[in-house]
Amino acid sequence: MQIPSGSGLLAGVDIGGTKLAVGVSDLEGHLLDVEREPTDRSQGPDPVMAALRRLLQSALDKASAKAPGQRLRAIGVAVGGPLDPQRTVVLRAPNLPGWDNYPVRGFFERAFRVPTNMDNDASAAGLGEARYGAGRGYSHVCYFTVSTGIGGGIIVDGSIYRGASAGAAEFGHQVILPDGPRCLCGRQGCLEALASGTSIARRVREAIAAGAGANAVLRLAGGDPTRITAEMVAHAAQAGDPFSLRIWEETGFYLGLGVANVINILNPNRVVIGGGVSNAGDLIFCPVRRTVQERAMPELAAVADVVPAELGDRVGVVGAICLAQDLLTGREGC
Repeated sequence: MQIPSGSGLLAGVDIGGTKLAVGVSDLEGHLLDVEREPTDRSQGPDPVMAALRRLLQSALDKASAKAPGQRLRAIGVAVGGPLDPQRTVVLRAPNLPGWDNYPVRGFFERAFRVPTNMDNDASAAGLGEARYGAGRGYSHVCYFTVSTGIGGGIIVDGSIYRGASAGAAEFGHQVILPDGPRCLCGRQGCLEALASGTSIARRVREAIAAGAGANAVLRLAGGDPTRITAEMVAHAAQAGDPFSLRIWEETGFYLGLGVANVINILNPNRVVIGGGVSNAGDLIFCPVRRTVQERAMPELAAVADVVPAELGDRVGVVGAICLAQDLLTGREGC
């Protein structure tokens, strides 16, 4: 990997619908400090941006104590939702009401007077995994983040592939079942509506309403179906509950179809799966890998390992720092 020359500090900002995270590193990406706090979305973007400015200044102060004399050289920002082609404005932020067309990049450039790079959070996370995580050493990496929703990133020779309008890798919105459940995007049968953490909980609630035997999961939810989460379904499955095991098998099948489609189209040599749903381990990875072997072209499946992400809850910050690195090395992607 090309490392920026000279000395200095880099900052990574991860703007999420539930949490804010900011990190500061040296030019090689070694983290010196990370600051986090919950996202207060109730008042719109301005208070959130003020909180991010405060968190970043705090992180810079602490990092400077560990690396005296080093100045901030660039900032990377990871944020959910489609961006404009120049990656300066969030066009639509589903998890951040009131952020549509908000000039995020300009805010940081004015506040800290350094160049700032911004990208979709899933693409940034994919870049982080490709450079410092489970995709290290691989030339063609596809990243799936499977949590509340499903996003993706395409990394080719260490750079993000963005497409014609910076909207590539919406893996969660490939249609798996044309007449399937409605997705938040408004269409039916998207992968996100079938294999995200939200969809797992929804399918269990629907099964309970239809009279299915989901007693083990219901007990974990204290008898209240509205409290059911994918994590509870995983706990019940790990304890041997047949109903929950079937849910995970079905989820892995759908996700495996999505991964197989991506392998057939993009021919990666590593597929990395992160996000909260990936924490289910073999419950999700075994059916995903089996489905990939059954559904992807054999020659392409043979070179595409499907592996868990490695960076955990640091992935957003690390990915954003990679975006800052790219400003200094000129690796803008395509």
